[in-house]
Amino acid sequence: MKKLYTLFSLFVTIGIHGIAQTSERPNVILILADDLGAGDLQITGHPYAQTPNLDKLASEGILFDRAYVSAAWCAPSRYGIMSGQYPARDFNTSRNLKPDEPTITKILKDAGYTTAHFGKWHLNKGMNYIDTPGDFGIDDHFTYSHNGNGKTWSNEEMSAEHWREESTDAYVDMAINFMDNNTSSNTPKPFYMNLWIFPTHSYIDPTPEMLAVYDGLKVDMNDFSKQQQEFLTFVSKHGDINKAMQAYCADVTAMDKALGRLFDHLKKTGLDKNTIVVFSSDNGPGPLAYQVKTEALVKRYKEKPTLLNSVGFAKNYRDRKISFHEGGIRVPYIISWPGHFPEGIKDDKTVIQGVDWLPTIASLCNVELPKSTFDGMDVKSAFYGEGTKRKDPLFWSENENSVILKGNWKGVLMKKEFALYDIIKDPSEEHDLKSSYTDIAKNMKSELRAWHQSLKN
Repeated sequence: MKKLYTLFSLFVTIGIHGIAQTSERPNVILILADDLGAGDLQITGHPYAQTPNLDKLASEGILFDRAYVSAAWCAPSRYGIMSGQYPARDFNTSRNLKPDEPTITKILKDAGYTTAHFGKWHLNKGMNYIDTPGDFGIDDHFTYSHNGNGKTWSNEEMSAEHWREESTDAYVDMAINFMDNNTSSNTPKPFYMNLWIFPTHSYIDPTPEMLAVYDGLKVDMNDFSKQQQEFLTFVSKHGDINKAMQAYCADVTAMDKALGRLFDHLKKTGLDKNTIVVFSSDNGPGPLAYQVKTEALVKRYKEKPTLLNSVGFAKNYRDRKISFHEGGIRVPYIISWPGHFPEGIKDDKTVIQGVDWLPTIASLCNVELPKSTFDGMDVKSAFYGEGTKRKDPLFWSENENSVILKGNWKGVLMKKEFALYDIIKDPSEEHDLKSSYTDIAKNMKSELRAWHQSLKN
């Protein structure tokens, strides 16, 4: 295949680990799962889920253990990725990504990239700020929940049996067509693509073929962490825990199989040599919150336990989606770029947050950032295997709840109560240390207040 991007290659330098760092403009694919827990892949510790393709992606790249998203649920988390800004600046109030805000897609499009978005959108409430995703510098798009006039699923399609389960393959087909059309054009460009798929968000309804992979699977509570056992116990009281787990694992494996087709296509066409692939999730696994404990959902569990996704695995982290504890905001994070990023590394020290995506990708693509407010930092050196250290704290905030993360210390303000955790020694957040480390707690609370004041200013 033609070397399509040699015109973009100006020089090559070698990093301290011998990994090629180039000034060419690579392609970028961001694959974002929905409500997939930090422990839901085989490579991240799930005892049952089979994920050979994502495991292989990790073996060919880097698996980051301390990766966070910028919010504990779908919409604001995605906003942080697209804008490089904390959702607390505006999105938590407006519930809208606005066309006058810089986005990673618009920045790269202005720099000569062709861009695409296939899958969930969930970045705009109403139509005050959006007509189609094209308003944000996206050339090719087929989206769900965009509240605009762009291409989307028909009501007939969405009412078909197993539509949600089979949508991942459809989105992968769209991604492959987009890449093929770009490659075969008279003027191929480097591309950026969001592939934001449904698994493992409710409702899960696998096909018989998907379920067959896990036929006969029985759950042993001892295979999971103490934290996970609490959730599985709830499910087992109100439905068939084995069927629920079979369906969840089937959903994860079907996702992995569909993504395997994408990875195979990249290798078959040679695009993998100049394509950064990143896989992550928008937040922790489906919650056991008020909406799950209602009588209506308990009834649904009993009738069809495969429908809900509350058996997702957040490892030994506390809580799940909607919570600012680790289980809600800590996610799987795999990166790969053959010949450029190192292979087979697990990085358990570098802290990555969703707002880092925009500045990091802009830097990797050799694109200058416009003058604007960006809360993230360029963590490119960690992608090249050299690690990175944050000089500034990270923040989360929504409603009355806020978090500050600084080194190994995490301060959590929830329901007006402040707690301090050493997140390295206590990733389960079981031991509140504010009484033992009063000065650290005082300083963390002060920095958190100052950050909130800066947002007002």
